Amino acid sequence: MTRICLLEYTGEVFERFANLGDDIQTLAVSHLVPQVDGYVSREALDAVEQPCTVPLNGFFMNSAHWPPSPAVRPVFFAFHVTPQAQPVICSPAGIAYLKQWQPIGCRDRGTQALLAEHGVQTYYSRCVTLTLPRRTTAPSKGQVFMVGVSPTARYAVPAALRKRAIVVDQAKVRLPITDTALKQAMAAELLKQYRERASLVITSKIHCAMPCIAMGIPVVFLYDDARRDDYRVKLIDDLVGIHYVHEHGWLARLRNKRLAREIDWAPAPLDIEELKVEISESFRAAFNRVHEALDVVID
Repeated sequence: MTRICLLEYTGEVFERFANLGDDIQTLAVSHLVPQVDGYVSREALDAVEQPCTVPLNGFFMNSAHWPPSPAVRPVFFAFHVTPQAQPVICSPAGIAYLKQWQPIGCRDRGTQALLAEHGVQTYYSRCVTLTLPRRTTAPSKGQVFMVGVSPTARYAVPAALRKRAIVVDQAKVRLPITDTALKQAMAAELLKQYRERASLVITSKIHCAMPCIAMGIPVVFLYDDARRDDYRVKLIDDLVGIHYVHEHGWLARLRNKRLAREIDWAPAPLDIEELKVEISESFRAAFNRVHEALDVVID
């Protein structure tokens, strides 16, 4: 039976800090595959030697180790190409590899448009973190979480909320942790804290926003007004909308205070249960396409 491996985040770029949003994505996809037999580094896919099927979901990438080795059977779903990686991913060899495994499920419409320009067949898959289960009950005395919000952007949050908020930076956990199991345990615990304690999550991080939306937690998403062309976050606009705030200039804090009046700070939780089914079924179809000639099929 062909091994199924998920992505892990190891290598030089991760030796100084961890982005738990990466590990949250791996946790989410782990619930969509029949089993997990191991892990392969996203930054060393070209060095994989043992044959395995690997869902390639998430941010690609921080290195030039592309395309993956012939040992990898890729399931392209929730795939995002960062602008910095376009010269590598969209090189002649990179595009030939994508065409070999098309259609490519893209996490965002920006990646979809980019690959389509190169003649690659694509579809809009969204993100696997949107399939996390909805919480059964909301906390009776919930707390406000402020996650990955810059000191300047925080001025867009009313003082009454800001002063009692639990401040989290899940994208830059400054610990030299390279152990995948430990990072996944930390990510799972963080999700548990959101699920059990949060009455509102205010964030600028997509892999805080999407898991929380999936879990039925009210979310307010703040993002830098100077980065309106960042296609990585546009899928949030399809869900709860994006509130653009000011991050630069000596008037930024004052301008953000004024913006606070325009934001609904008591939004209702979003119901995306039908969308979860759609995403899960789409992933299942993508996975099974890769396994047409193999012995692993998701029922």
